[in-house]
Amino acid sequence: MFQRLTIALLVVCAVCVPAPEASQDSAQSPDEVLSEAREIYAQEGPRAALPEYEKALALYREAGDGRGEAITLGYIGNCHKRFGDFRLALEYLNRALSMKQELGERLEQGKTLSHLGLVYWEMGEYPQAIDYFTRSIEIAREVGDRKLEGSALNNLSLVYDEQGDYQRSLEQYEQVLELYRGIDFPRGESDTLGNIGGVYLLLGQYRKAAEQYQQALAISKRLGLKPSMSQDLGNLAWCQLGLGDIDAALANFDLALPLARDSGLNKETADWLRGKGKAYLRLGRYDPAMEMYREALQSYEKAGLKRELVEALNKIGILYVLLGDVASGEKSFRRAIKVARGIDHPWGVTFNLMSLGDLERRRERYEEAAALYREALSRAREAGDRVYTAESLLRLALIYRDQDRLDEAAAQAAEALKVAREIEASLLGAGALYALGEIERHRGNLGTALEHYASAESIVEPVGDPDLLWHLHYGRGQALESMGRDREAVEALERAVTVIEGVRSRLREERFRSGYIEDKYQVYVALVRLLLKLDRTSDAFSSSERLRARSYLDLFNRGPSLMANDAQRKEEIELRERIRQLQQVIEEETAKPRPQQRRQAIELFSRELGEAERSYQNLLDDLRSSDPAYAAARALEVLSTETLQRLLPRGTALLEYVIAEDDFVVFAVTADRLRAKTVSLRRADLRAKVELFRDLVLRTESEAWRKPAMSLADSLIRPVERAGWLEGIERLYIVPHGFLHYLPFAALPRQTEDGIRFLVEDYVLAYLPSASSLVHRPEARSSERNLLALAPARARLRHAPEEVRSIREFFPERHTVFVGARATEGAFKQRAGDYRVLHLATHGYFNKINPLLSGLELEPSAGQDGRLEVHEILNLRLDADLVSLSACETALGSGYFADVPAGDDFVSLTRAFLFAGSDSVLASLWEVNDRSTLRLMREFYEKLSLSGKAAALAQVQRSSIRNDGQNRHPYYWAPFALAGSMN
Repeated sequence: MFQRLTIALLVVCAVCVPAPEASQDSAQSPDEVLSEAREIYAQEGPRAALPEYEKALALYREAGDGRGEAITLGYIGNCHKRFGDFRLALEYLNRALSMKQELGERLEQGKTLSHLGLVYWEMGEYPQAIDYFTRSIEIAREVGDRKLEGSALNNLSLVYDEQGDYQRSLEQYEQVLELYRGIDFPRGESDTLGNIGGVYLLLGQYRKAAEQYQQALAISKRLGLKPSMSQDLGNLAWCQLGLGDIDAALANFDLALPLARDSGLNKETADWLRGKGKAYLRLGRYDPAMEMYREALQSYEKAGLKRELVEALNKIGILYVLLGDVASGEKSFRRAIKVARGIDHPWGVTFNLMSLGDLERRRERYEEAAALYREALSRAREAGDRVYTAESLLRLALIYRDQDRLDEAAAQAAEALKVAREIEASLLGAGALYALGEIERHRGNLGTALEHYASAESIVEPVGDPDLLWHLHYGRGQALESMGRDREAVEALERAVTVIEGVRSRLREERFRSGYIEDKYQVYVALVRLLLKLDRTSDAFSSSERLRARSYLDLFNRGPSLMANDAQRKEEIELRERIRQLQQVIEEETAKPRPQQRRQAIELFSRELGEAERSYQNLLDDLRSSDPAYAAARALEVLSTETLQRLLPRGTALLEYVIAEDDFVVFAVTADRLRAKTVSLRRADLRAKVELFRDLVLRTESEAWRKPAMSLADSLIRPVERAGWLEGIERLYIVPHGFLHYLPFAALPRQTEDGIRFLVEDYVLAYLPSASSLVHRPEARSSERNLLALAPARARLRHAPEEVRSIREFFPERHTVFVGARATEGAFKQRAGDYRVLHLATHGYFNKINPLLSGLELEPSAGQDGRLEVHEILNLRLDADLVSLSACETALGSGYFADVPAGDDFVSLTRAFLFAGSDSVLASLWEVNDRSTLRLMREFYEKLSLSGKAAALAQVQRSSIRNDGQNRHPYYWAPFALAGSMN
């Protein structure tokens, strides 16, 4: 929550003690010393001011001035409150209160009572805080001091905020606002408006929050209050981020930052830098985003805000991992641990150890992960932190499950459940029950596993944690299938799929990060296999398509909003942000032990979330009816087999693969039939063959690639051919799954009497992200043939300029070629939508953690860094028949030889260009010699003028195979693959 809490406290201080009149003595009087101490406090803080306060206290005692002594005791108490030494703070403030009571100073008593309330508020002892604030309010009303009354009411509202009673705090803030306006106290009015804005911001009501901050800002500007102006501008910028007005947010952060620096607001300086970083992330400007985060870290460090530094290091470490820089992420986590240990911050050590453990688990380095979790567990126990104790135990249980150390896993999960129940942390308990269910299922104790899943579901269903819920449905489905209760298993798996798609539609961050992508797809795979087992082939194929169709919707959600107008787009962004915000605060509340949960807050957040989700659903319903692109993407989920078959002409077949753990399924679809075959081959063995083939085919002097290639052909193609399903077929669409995206099917061979014969010699091939994508085709275009080609210098491809110049002769009507420094990112973005053929002769690069950051190397230009990344491609609006990516590995997604498993939802450059509007994309699966690429591309465009795209590529590849020279090796021709339409 971004409330003006600090300012609210200063309001109390400002009315505590009127500035004493200066003494006429040449030596400093107690009043002068006190006045200087207060000034030092305001400028340098409590540590520098405390010696001066103590000096004033001694002088007042020496002069026998009991009133001055009492007031100074109160200031010293406030210093110790700021130090976090609440025992000393209470000691001094109670002494001050006692003296003021003896002196009969009612107004001063009221001020000290308010300060005591703030100490108890800081300590989280809210009943005592409420009591002191209430007594302060009574005195303020008794003596008629409206400022004190407003300050105490304002601070009482802070307590209600902490208790989650936001409705009551808002009502009381409104009372304070009216009171301050009645006595013409604009500074108090500004502070209260800021606190009202903070509540609305927490609730995700960004427009209402922004209105409050704008009013507060107007007052702060009028009064010339630079610290308040900085806070108002910065908080307004956070609201604008929520509303999707990124440019306005950046502008206000830029205004807030110098004001914060000039006012010595070190924490706010870092907070606004962090806000700028988030804004740049939204714009896809990852380099300046990282720069802002680093500067924010430096600001926290410079200010000595080490607790904030620990948390910021953890956050930036997570960002590094997201951006694919795992080494820097790990470095940030380890530095955070070092800082946390240096300031005796056990919680900071623990959660960073767990972040390191999560990183190792993601790498499948289970022993290293377990060691880190055990260290986190030891520290959590030592610190008496039972929540992190349960979290560490649960993580260990899941690690041991992954290692098949089931007895150890069961012990850890049982202890996690015991701790969770003792502290009444319901969701932690549900997670432990899920882990116990998984362990019993692996042991074969299926009835016991079902009992654990059911117990966990009864906890999760009312709370609504979907990420845990789909795991429970999935586990229950697997157990039911093992018990032979197949129809019930189908129902459980379908429920899991429904929950998963609900999670994804709201862009939730997964609870179980390690293995989330792979496990999620395993639900669809398990459903496909089970439906085939029940002879429901059409339903199984629909589930396979549903798995892949989600990819298009994911691209739609991650990419630009295709709203009918700007107002709808802004509303969508605002609702998404509001839903994220509310989901986060609900999860934070429900993760606490029950005695610490703020039930009123949970109820309010839940109501607000329900309202936001209903509004979002209504908006999507309107969008489906008005936006053809979104409607087409949604239609992919419901494409019938009959519709698909009508799209396949005679002589064309579609092969779609689904890889399970111990086998894989291949669907064969033709114009008149849908059939499926299950082939027994372990996922690990199939992957090993693909990786071995890819490794060996890069060795141009060797024929060692043949054995794994023939083995793959025997597994992937021959079963379908032997069944007679490809008789009369000349054209094949391939729909891969997982790591099969990285296999060049064209190069799969078989032995004939005349020698090796490759698949591309028997069929014209093209790849599809899903069968349903045949529906999602660009509209009919003009017949004009024109070319935009780029070959940047930074790619350092010797023959790339010659390549792009040589192909322009095949586009005599119109062509534009940029070579060297002229081949800029800006030039491509500006012109790409006007050309039918786009050709980029450059390198591709891949981010294995965040595929949206994969891209192509072009030249930098004004405001562009020269890296054309996937998230930027998704923002393009193309009118292209073909995009040729004559570069290395441009068809790869993010999973090949990576820490993260490959999956159909990994975004590749190929799929990004298809989504942006290209009919087809020609790309390569590995780095190819650019001299041979020059020859191949020239031949491809020459044949393209006479035939379809897939046929042209097949002719070029067949010509290479028949060539007696070196280029007949698959390394040179096999990596080129056409994705999308064949024609």
